[in-house]
Order: sequence, then C-alpha cells, then structure tokens
Amino acid sequence: MVNSRQALGHVFGEESLLEQALTHRSAGRCNNERLEFLGDALLNLIVAEFVFEQYPRA
Repeated sequence: MVNSRQALGHVFGEESLLEQALTHRSAGRCNNERLEFLGDALLNLIVAEFVFEQYPRA
C-alpha cells in the first residue's frame, strides 16, 4: 500500500484525519461529513473571490 507521503508528497500531522476525510459516511459512524462541509465552504470562498477579482463589473 502506498503511504500518503508517497502519493501526495505531503506529510500529514495526523493521518487519522486523512483517513476520516476520505471515508464515505456509508462506511460507518466516523466519516468525512464535517470535513466535507468545511471543504465545500472553503472552495466556494476561493471560487467567489476569483470570480469577483476576474470580473469586477459583473
């Protein structure tokens, strides 16, 4: 099995959070739903800022 450092080129401080982030909620109680919500919000912020800066008159 490939570890996260080999696959992503990053060392995670807490590998259990990486596993949780990649676990679908149908797989059990410990899942990524909270992290998914946070990630979606962050992605929305980044895209909104990009669009706002690229198209200031829109």
